[in-house]
Amino acid sequence: MSYCLNSECRKPYNPSDNRFCQSCGAKLLLGDRYRTIKPIGQGGFGKTFLAVDEYKPSRPRCVIKQFFPQNSANAEKAAELFGREAVRLDELGQHPQIPELMAHFQQGEQQYLIQEFIDGQNLEQELVVNGVFTENQIQELLWDLLPVLDFVHERQVIHRDIKPENIIRRNSITLPDGGGEIKGQLVLVDFGASKVITESSLGQTGTMIGSAGYVAPEQLAGKAVPASDLYNLGVTCIYLLTQVAPFELFDVVEGRWVWRQYLQSPISEELGIIIDKLLAPNINQRYQSVEEVLKELESVKYQKNFAASGSQAGGNNPSLLTKMLGGIPQVIKGRIMQEFGKTEAAIASYDRAISIRPNNYDAWYKKAEVCYQLKRYEEAIFCYQKTVKLQPNHWQGWRSLGVLFYQLQRYEKAVESYFKSLDIEGNQPMVWLWLSLAIKKSGDEQKAQMCLEKARECLPKSPVERADILWQAWEKLIR
Repeated sequence: MSYCLNSECRKPYNPSDNRFCQSCGAKLLLGDRYRTIKPIGQGGFGKTFLAVDEYKPSRPRCVIKQFFPQNSANAEKAAELFGREAVRLDELGQHPQIPELMAHFQQGEQQYLIQEFIDGQNLEQELVVNGVFTENQIQELLWDLLPVLDFVHERQVIHRDIKPENIIRRNSITLPDGGGEIKGQLVLVDFGASKVITESSLGQTGTMIGSAGYVAPEQLAGKAVPASDLYNLGVTCIYLLTQVAPFELFDVVEGRWVWRQYLQSPISEELGIIIDKLLAPNINQRYQSVEEVLKELESVKYQKNFAASGSQAGGNNPSLLTKMLGGIPQVIKGRIMQEFGKTEAAIASYDRAISIRPNNYDAWYKKAEVCYQLKRYEEAIFCYQKTVKLQPNHWQGWRSLGVLFYQLQRYEKAVESYFKSLDIEGNQPMVWLWLSLAIKKSGDEQKAQMCLEKARECLPKSPVERADILWQAWEKLIR
């Protein structure tokens, strides 16, 4: 089936092999590449369609967003937001829990954005099908999504429109040889409302952007900060816990949230306190960073029936033993998946280990290695930096950061990372060699020569071992 993108076409559905619409004559291949299959949604300034990429033999599915503002009075602002989403996805789309941007172009009088298709359901759809979320599901949501927000905020971006419809859960991954299923990751979508943080913008007000009921008080004044996303996430949690519209969960007369009155089953006081702090109207009383939330969330104890509770995917929840082991079984499973070339399953296992214990630096490091292997370099940098932040003496993490920065031609950062690694473990001839090359690229020939001499001093005496180290060093640099 093909679908015509001409908004004035009266009979948009066509046979799957047509190149032109049989009703209006318009081209059916967008950009001579993407074939639209059917409409799947419509927002304030765009229509969304399911499509396939006919350039690739596998014809993978993708999503087409067509700029089509409903209100012509706001067309200029809508065009700005549409273009902004393309820029944000281009910057952030290397993260597996943010859709990848495939293309952004104009055809005729319309703008189009092509992005990765996320195969799954959004949390609003899950709520309709399965009913209210349990406490354990809300904890899973926070563990899964907060690291994504951390990634976004560290790149100086505020999402500004977090709500159930903008959080999609990928379909579960089936492991080989009867290994069961790994619950699909949550993906944060719709960056059209996002905003870059600058020193000047933090003190300015502008247009209020966000979804009614979910926006933080400061957003109503047109002033969004990273803590605004945490407020949006808090509202999302209480809506999923109650299936009651956010407006009804807030007592306007008393000026406070009354969401506990609508709970179908009680939750722990510890989680309730965290949600209350996410929802604090006064920004100074709210969490200021994702890291603060994760730290307090670690102290929340899972219910005794955690592994068997609530959802259909309850078997994927960590058992008490797994919690005690700090996610070690998930790291081992990730390593096994990695050895078998199942990179996405490996990442899913490492993410599960991180969700169980966010300060598991070994899981962060191993995830970074897989991301590096997949050439998802920005995400690899983020994971390596998490590793060395949690374990400052992790010389392998600093070394890997140096190698990656060198490959990306960020020579000053490469030099800094190599020095950090050598401060911890000085007997690394390969790192001294890489350091000399990075310093030379930075223009300091004399210092580069000194580091090269240091590399020679550290080399083993055996010619075979020396040759092997030099070959490894060269192989790593030319990847």
